[in-house]
Amino acid sequence: MSILSVLKLIAKRGSIRRYKDKPIPENDLLNIIEAARLAQSAANRQPWQFIVVTDKEVRERIADAAHWQDRPRQSSVETAGAIIVGLADPEISANWFLVDLGIAIENMALTAWDLGIGSCWIGAFREDDVKTVLTIPKDLRVVSLLTLGYADEKPREKNRKPLEEIIHYNMYGQKSPS
Repeated sequence: MSILSVLKLIAKRGSIRRYKDKPIPENDLLNIIEAARLAQSAANRQPWQFIVVTDKEVRERIADAAHWQDRPRQSSVETAGAIIVGLADPEISANWFLVDLGIAIENMALTAWDLGIGSCWIGAFREDDVKTVLTIPKDLRVVSLLTLGYADEKPREKNRKPLEEIIHYNMYGQKSPS
């Protein structure tokens, strides 16, 4: 894959919050998890584990855990074809487990998009409730929920800052390499 292909994939991928009622083939789910398994991690500690949730009743219970405070219920969690729950063991990588999971989850989101499957990274949920629903041990952290499904909407248009606004060379404020 060329750099242009990779950048095009990244540019086109967007969050999907409405899904068609269509199951995701197990092989595609395994390829998405494989993308996470191959992710880099600090000192190659790989502090992650993943729960793939396809059962409708369990998805509904997780949607309840993603409904809190003044936020509306996360219907995309309930209607997704699958949810991948990203877990981390802080004992394995105390300083970097959040970054490590972030890399793995982005690998999954990009792989899903390349397979024609939409996704949305969900960070708003009650961790203890998700742990209860999925019988997750106390020593593991639930870092995120990644909903997956066939898009029933187009992703929103991306509004990104220009490159020259975010890049500095050698030290902050230097806007050219020389």
